Amino acid sequence: MAVAIVNGIFSPWVLMVFLFYPVWYPGWAPPLSQIVYMASALILSTVTIMLAGVPAALYERWSAQPSSIVVSSIWLAGTVLLTLPALPNVMRALSGG
Repeated sequence: MAVAIVNGIFSPWVLMVFLFYPVWYPGWAPPLSQIVYMASALILSTVTIMLAGVPAALYERWSAQPSSIVVSSIWLAGTVLLTLPALPNVMRALSGG
């Protein structure tokens, strides 16, 4: 889950989710940019977990005797693959530049 949170915060796609906030953001909530950004990151983190779970669910469905270790590994690998585009932003944040 931590990998998905990193993806939600540092992914280049968070800008797209942020720009479409009039579509998904509730009208009764104050449209402060900090709140909208954190909600965008949360949405992207949730989508990352959901998309990474698809191959794990397919393996679990089609396997004769699925192992929970294998399912978890597939899920983690999918999450890491979806987080790869965020790595340059993570490295930039860690280097302080």
